[in-house]
Amino acid sequence: MNLYARLMEMALPSARGRLLERVFVGLGYTAVELTGGLAGLAYTLFEAGCCEYLPREVVLHGRPADLVLRGLLSPHPLERTVALAVANALLNHRELPVVPGDVLDLVRPQPEDEVAIVGYFEPLYRKLSGRVKNLWVFEKGERLGPGLLSEAEMPEFLPRASLVFVTSVTLINRTLEDILSRIERAREVVLLGPSTPLAPEVFRDLPVSLLSGVRVRDSEGVFRAVAEARGFPGLKAFVEKVNVRV
Repeated sequence: MNLYARLMEMALPSARGRLLERVFVGLGYTAVELTGGLAGLAYTLFEAGCCEYLPREVVLHGRPADLVLRGLLSPHPLERTVALAVANALLNHRELPVVPGDVLDLVRPQPEDEVAIVGYFEPLYRKLSGRVKNLWVFEKGERLGPGLLSEAEMPEFLPRASLVFVTSVTLINRTLEDILSRIERAREVVLLGPSTPLAPEVFRDLPVSLLSGVRVRDSEGVFRAVAEARGFPGLKAFVEKVNVRV
């Protein structure tokens, strides 16, 4: 069973009997709310189309949450986006052994570390710059900014990295398993970002040591920010950052 199927199976028991009460697909993030008030987030990933971004037969509002979760296995990125937001609504609010503190305080980068960041997190990049031996940041696309490497260069550098930070958007674009397969010597591998499912059970046989995600604390604030195309800085006031060891 692959990672996405395991994630779906993990969330299914909590999904049964719940409906998708509200869904906002924003330009930056997607927010969902389920029966009982559980809310979740995921990065919005979509491909430009002619007229519609989802298959015509896909209806979201009022749909059973267990059926929406099956979108984790869909070939359509927006279906995967909404499904991951549903999984996060269900899984991230459970009783979990939460580890308090900033991610960098937990993984403790050292001057001799070679650090890889998959997906550009500017605050993380700023904190690590000049603090470690090497810092490699990988991004998708052809037009990369200064200091950014192409994802095609990951096979050269990931095996060398002693610390790895991976955006959870890789769950939506289905690159996470390939990225993890290239990690050889990292003492810490962190999956981070608002799309992160806090499900250590799903990642225990993979080279992931820490999950750093969010719990929605103010769903009205989150939906307002998502509707206004806010990025994570606009969402921070309405969520709680949470770390969980795998």
